[in-house]
Amino acid sequence: MDDVAYVEMAQRAAAAGSDAIFIDSFADYAIAAMRAAIDIPVIGAGEAGMAAAAAGGRRYSIVTIWPQSMAFLYDERLRMFDTGRQCAGVHHVSPETDLDRLTAEDGVMQRMQRHEDAIVERLVTACEKAARCDGAECILLGCTCMAPVGALIQSRLAVPVIECSRVGFMAAVTAAQSGVRHSVVVPEHRRALAARLVDGFAPGKAVANSAAETADADCPVCIFTPRVGAAA
Repeated sequence: MDDVAYVEMAQRAAAAGSDAIFIDSFADYAIAAMRAAIDIPVIGAGEAGMAAAAAGGRRYSIVTIWPQSMAFLYDERLRMFDTGRQCAGVHHVSPETDLDRLTAEDGVMQRMQRHEDAIVERLVTACEKAARCDGAECILLGCTCMAPVGALIQSRLAVPVIECSRVGFMAAVTAAQSGVRHSVVVPEHRRALAARLVDGFAPGKAVANSAAETADADCPVCIFTPRVGAAA
């Protein structure tokens, strides 16, 4: 249902005159479906980050704050693109118990936003180990929620660090400025399908527009509660 909601949001954004869509998640939720449904460029943070990490034929390693149980997200992205072949390894930093307190004050996202030394040091250590053990020429941070500490990690590492949220956003800006469109033919009966599914799944709910409104979400970075007709 998250994927369907992302497609519906993208359709509304395109209809409102947006020149490009940026998916601020390493998982690139619904990216293929979006590209099949709208004619403006759709940029995913994961795809863009992997392309940047693999540039020039580099071997890279992914270091993610998320635990091993989330490995399926990375397995899927790595299978989808040729740049996945250059990934030397995926390293999961947090224990499974961190998933139970994502929105708590001591959750990993809040700690990264506060630039806490302990969490930054844990990530730096994981990146150093990944580079050393994998023979990686650069490190790709495996979640857009790691953006607040990206520069800090880079300042302590000798190898390049790719922060996929920034890379993906800049790629989306470039795509929007290019004015590129591609031909998409969507049968009339499909045009409102995503909207109907979203409205049926979450009737009467509104889009969360602020951090406070997303406090009850599993991940306030990339999950939202949509409703047909609500403003993105």
